[in-house]
Amino acid sequence: MKENGDIMVSPSIRGGRSLRLKLKNITASTKMKHQCPRCGKKSVRRKSTGIWQCRSCGFTFAGGAYAPSTPIGTVVRRLVADIAKRSSTKASSSV
Repeated sequence: MKENGDIMVSPSIRGGRSLRLKLKNITASTKMKHQCPRCGKKSVRRKSTGIWQCRSCGFTFAGGAYAPSTPIGTVVRRLVADIAKRSSTKASSSV
């Protein structure tokens, strides 16, 4: 029996409990609302594989297949911000 608020996973999935749990977690992640990087509201929904759209401001962006941001994307974003910060401090100190 399906619990309240639980995602239904197809009983025809073969491979055992571990695959059903993985599918349940992926499905829950894709169905939930995520925070918009532009307006900050929790209204980003998945449009198709890797395409995400904010229903509030209409901002469409590319992200991960199951989540708007991937762990590697987060690391890259942090590195780019760090490099930009270092280059701006070098430019200001040389002036």
